[in-house]
Amino acid sequence: MRVLVADDSPVIRTAVTELLVNNGYEVVQANDGIEAVQRFYEDMPDLVLLDLQMPGLNGYVACRMIKEDWSVAHIPVIILTAHQSAEDRYWAHKSGADAYLTKDHLGNDLLSAIRSARASRALSELNREADATSLDQVDVLTRVCEMLDRKLFEASIMNDIVSLSTRALDLRATVSHTMQIVRRFVDFDIGGIAVREDKTLGVRATRPVSRNDVEQFRSVVVGNMEQLTSTSIDPSEINVWLDDDANIEPGADMGGMPSLFAMPLRSRGEVVGVLAVASTKPGVYAPALVRTLRLVEYPISTVIDSAYHHQKLLEQEARLSLSSLGER
Repeated sequence: MRVLVADDSPVIRTAVTELLVNNGYEVVQANDGIEAVQRFYEDMPDLVLLDLQMPGLNGYVACRMIKEDWSVAHIPVIILTAHQSAEDRYWAHKSGADAYLTKDHLGNDLLSAIRSARASRALSELNREADATSLDQVDVLTRVCEMLDRKLFEASIMNDIVSLSTRALDLRATVSHTMQIVRRFVDFDIGGIAVREDKTLGVRATRPVSRNDVEQFRSVVVGNMEQLTSTSIDPSEINVWLDDDANIEPGADMGGMPSLFAMPLRSRGEVVGVLAVASTKPGVYAPALVRTLRLVEYPISTVIDSAYHHQKLLEQEARLSLSSLGER
């Protein structure tokens, strides 16, 4: 098993290397964050030990770069640092680190953490291989800029979705606006959100579609909801409404949906609905795009669930008002 040890302290690198070699591990060393990323892609280690404060590139960024790359994200990263604050632990977790260890635990605790990280995170990936590559410093910094740009992009999407919760919209308007936001970064011919309790499916089409396309899409969404909730659902029970932009034409069959992605919308620990997108083009939903959709799963779920309950509350108040008028 090969371990990459990245630390700007030669004393720490020597101590950790000696410990690992004496316990049968092969060790690759790096003395700063940029070299850590370079050596990672050149040597493809089985596990990474990262210091947080290193010149060139800190451990947070180096860890996030590894975990943002879906082809190598399965490789465990353990933060090994002198910092013990809750803030450091929190940010390391958000950077994707599999474990966090302070440098006063360089003996059996470190060996145990290595064994645990490999067992819990990488057993299902033992046969997965990534190609080694060579990166110079410019390549590393370019990847950092690309990652930061992507994070800004993702934060902008999150802000757009969360802003919906500040507006007094009914459920249908919320679904419509949400799909408009999704359309900004996802190419789809037909997409929509099914709300489980409301038994509705709001559909947005970006090209002319037929009734058959809509029915096929509803069946796919219902099938996903059945799997997620372990309940039997009759598709005819799910009422479909079309976005104002939807153009239904009898002869506009999509001819199949070779690219389709559906994800659950969970709120309060329960599946409240399903978001699905489909395209006539194959291979549209690449891992990076799916990762972005997964990122916005929670805010979308929260916004949709809040809109549903807000609508039910308004309906209940309306019924009570009518009832009180009838009693007068």
